[in-house]
Amino acid sequence: MEKKLIARLTAFYAPAMTPGGRGTLAVSGDCLLEEQRMFAELEHRCRGQPYAVEITVRPVRDRRTLDQNRLMWALLNKMALALSGDTPGSVTAEQCYLDLLQDYGAGVEVYRVPYASLPLLRRAYRVVQLLELLDGGDCMVRLGEGSSAFDKRQMHDFLERIFDRLAELGVDDAETVSQYRDWRAADGLC
Repeated sequence: MEKKLIARLTAFYAPAMTPGGRGTLAVSGDCLLEEQRMFAELEHRCRGQPYAVEITVRPVRDRRTLDQNRLMWALLNKMALALSGDTPGSVTAEQCYLDLLQDYGAGVEVYRVPYASLPLLRRAYRVVQLLELLDGGDCMVRLGEGSSAFDKRQMHDFLERIFDRLAELGVDDAETVSQYRDWRAADGLC
């Protein structure tokens, strides 16, 4: 069973100045609070005794940004409103998200599962859409891995699809046009 993660820090490696020397690792300035929290947690756990921890070092991924994620959900809500037409709430942002993820080629699957398993599925998957209640306590669900693992380039392409779909739906209000212009100007991947 996997142990609970204590901390995830970003650090910078500075190579040694002499051949055969050892470089240094310095925790990124934006992780200093997390570093302090980590040491406090380790002190609490070790109770004055040596405490074994596992350290994994890997290159930092160019992950999607929180701004990209916020923009995505704002746009998906607009899409849901446009698709709902005269029936507010008939299409949700989550449905739009799963549809677009599926079009994009990300993992989206449909399963028959016991209705009672929904809370567990919601902890394991980013998006769980209840499609239909069935006899015998089962239901049909659509599960999506989500865009959390996307890097900035993948998220850029995904947002581009969302803007394209909004244009197809005729969503061209001033706010959406402004969001598009601001995103293109700030994105840097155009």
